[in-house]
Amino acid sequence: MKKIFTSLLSLIAFAAYAQTPIVLTRADFPRPTSSSPLPDSVLYTNVPIAGNTVDISSTGASSTWNTLPLVNGNIRYQSFLPMSSTPLIFQLSFFSCDFAQPLLGNAGLVGNLPISDAYEYYNYASADARLELKGFGANITIPGQPIALPLPAVYTTPDVIYKFPLEFGNVDSSLSGYSVTIPLGAPIGDIEIKRKQKRVNEVDGWGSIITPAGTFDVLRVKSSITRVDSIITALAPLGFPTKPVEIKWLGQTKKIPVFQVTGTDVGGSITPTAITFWGQDPNGVDEVNTLSPLQIYPNPADAQTTIEYDLTKQSEVSIIISNVKGETVAQFHFTKQSEGFHREVLPLQSLSSGLYQITCIANKSVLHSKLLKK
Repeated sequence: MKKIFTSLLSLIAFAAYAQTPIVLTRADFPRPTSSSPLPDSVLYTNVPIAGNTVDISSTGASSTWNTLPLVNGNIRYQSFLPMSSTPLIFQLSFFSCDFAQPLLGNAGLVGNLPISDAYEYYNYASADARLELKGFGANITIPGQPIALPLPAVYTTPDVIYKFPLEFGNVDSSLSGYSVTIPLGAPIGDIEIKRKQKRVNEVDGWGSIITPAGTFDVLRVKSSITRVDSIITALAPLGFPTKPVEIKWLGQTKKIPVFQVTGTDVGGSITPTAITFWGQDPNGVDEVNTLSPLQIYPNPADAQTTIEYDLTKQSEVSIIISNVKGETVAQFHFTKQSEGFHREVLPLQSLSSGLYQITCIANKSVLHSKLLKK
């Protein structure tokens, strides 16, 4: 009943939106710097492909998109980090960049070679006229090699994600790519890893979109990418052509897309591979929050930190510590916590220095906070 009521409210509010197209500028997107100790982190929900169908064919002026209903997914943070929070070897390669973000999912590289500790590097250029992806840095594991090797994949020309101001009808394109040689010695010899790609961005729609987090004025941007990744050895070159597609509904001040469908173009048909939306699904939270509030001290912390919270009713409580890649590094569970004030001391000796997220869950209530480990 609650979900039906929420959907009806969203549909009623929908008519008040999208009278004129919005215009997006650099201010609507993240720009953390080294002077900001805790840069932008944006809550989003990743929903499963199975059981969810989204219309990606509707375009044009004053369009309406309704994504409801959606099967609930996993709530996470997308973190944007200052350069100083990434490995030094990659800082040197991307010294001109403004910020980085963990490469979401730590997806495999060409030929499904595994990567770890991976970051994408961004900067704004030409007096904030563009948002550019300058490349990525990752540790790559090559079969037969004892250790992972650093791969600073710096694009020879940037991959232009957006040009500002972002307005309905805009069309732009960019060519980008990199070539990195990894010397492995005998008997394998050198391996060259390359990428060539063309991105075409088109702002092909404007209007309003209804998501589980609310109704928003948006621009729709479709990015079509023609990409060839290659691994070149003394034996033979191997090419891996793909056609990724990114469809984004962008709103003002949201930092990340209000809604996004990522997929692959196979023979002119787009197969979705990921669906995400900005903010938390209100249908996944209790009518009355079980948790209130959340205090963590000391912060920054060294050997341990203390977390304090109130419960409005008896509940099981889980406390999860995650690293900047969203990986759980520690978890604590308390059964049948009574209503009222609680204080827990969390040991941190096993954690390395860096930025972490603390997630406290009671019933369906979720609270987040950041923790800096010395």
